[in-house]
Amino acid sequence: MKAAEEKCVADGQITISQSFGFSASHELRLLPASHKCSRNHGHNYTVTASALVHNDGPGDLTPLGDYLAATFDHRLLNEQVTFHPTSELLASHLAEWFRDNVESAVPITLVAMVVSETATTSARCDGVTGEVTISKTFKTGHGDVTLVLGADGLDEVGFITDFGDLKPFGAYLQAPAADAGLRAAGPALVAHLAGWFVDNVEPEIRGRLVSVRVDSGTTTGLWERGDAS
Repeated sequence: MKAAEEKCVADGQITISQSFGFSASHELRLLPASHKCSRNHGHNYTVTASALVHNDGPGDLTPLGDYLAATFDHRLLNEQVTFHPTSELLASHLAEWFRDNVESAVPITLVAMVVSETATTSARCDGVTGEVTISKTFKTGHGDVTLVLGADGLDEVGFITDFGDLKPFGAYLQAPAADAGLRAAGPALVAHLAGWFVDNVEPEIRGRLVSVRVDSGTTTGLWERGDAS
């Protein structure tokens, strides 16, 4: 089902974005048996594809929506794919499918493929580099804090990091110092949060911090990791 469509024009180029939803379950069987996600559970997935249109090509990505509906909707993902059905590996698979089945047929180039399991978690595959990142948003009383994490590569498990491994950061956001900083949401806060994450969480996870974004009222702060970091 198509959920949204957006078109924008910049510097003579047109980029289109369409979102499609489907409901499915999966079992992350490569996780320890004690991990709740190793058991059957479901999500209402949202898949968003963004693509650059060339030479007045069609601005319609519904073939992707048709593929999702026919292949994944109301199914057990483990029975539909040959890989561990995490959102990261699904995003990579859908990007490859798009290149093979859409790019090959019309003058269009994939920019990004995003798979969201929930409103606060998603995986993104870059259409050019193939790099996969995950995003986690923490809701606070003073705004949203969004982490983007990357990795040097994905193994057969697929996880850059288990979203559950980010709980210490969520707990820190409730600490008095972080809570007070969120009320101000100045540039120093976003740098402080990035530094705290790199020092206290990053050594314990299978991933690296790419960016931190703080949206608090009318103020937005963004920290992005430099190449030398």
